[in-house]
Amino acid sequence: MLSFVVPAYNEELCILACLAAIHDAMKEVGAEYEIVVVDDASTDATAAIAREAGARVIHVQNRQISKTRNDGAREARETGSSSSTPTPA
Repeated sequence: MLSFVVPAYNEELCILACLAAIHDAMKEVGAEYEIVVVDDASTDATAAIAREAGARVIHVQNRQISKTRNDGAREARETGSSSSTPTPA
């Protein structure tokens, strides 16, 4: 399974387009995938929008993009094999 890790902080205006682009590309590829959005202390609707778009959302309080990305990659490795392909919104 291919895992896309998307670090996010207050991205409610952009996150849906980002996730839609991933879903569209993967429809063309036809491979199994997951999207893990790593919500880094957002104060807007980023997490809710991502969840509605079929992403798995984890919450962190890092405020450091590399640590946030690494936390998402760790989550994908630990649970990715048991996740199913998300359904596009």
